[in-house]
Amino acid sequence: MIRKTHLPPDATLIQVAGELAEPEAYLRRLLGNMRFCQKRHGDALVRIGVTGKAGPKGSTKGGAKGLSPSYRIDYHADGVVTVFNGFGGTSHSAFTETNVRETNWSRGHATIQEVQRLYDDLRRDELHKDAPPREP
Repeated sequence: MIRKTHLPPDATLIQVAGELAEPEAYLRRLLGNMRFCQKRHGDALVRIGVTGKAGPKGSTKGGAKGLSPSYRIDYHADGVVTVFNGFGGTSHSAFTETNVRETNWSRGHATIQEVQRLYDDLRRDELHKDAPPREP
């Protein structure tokens, strides 16, 4: 049975990173979209969708456990946070303008630097996970 999952209204990607279904792939694709915004506008922030669907015990449609929240990328323009676009959390495809407005986005955000640091830490942990233990 599919149940609805709601995150806290101020949740950030950094706070839910440990619950991502496929964190490396998710963060890599999200960063690609953030970099595109940063190249065009010099800045990029990400907010996640706080409502969504998850299967039993957090499994997703494909059977993987965890979250793949949709996200919205914003940037600062003349001191005002401006919407760049929204993206699906599984496909990372751009939303239509209507979908961007209708989705429930978190009040909290993460900067591109914070997301890059999270991705780098994840990659470092993955590389060291398979390394043989060092002898004293």
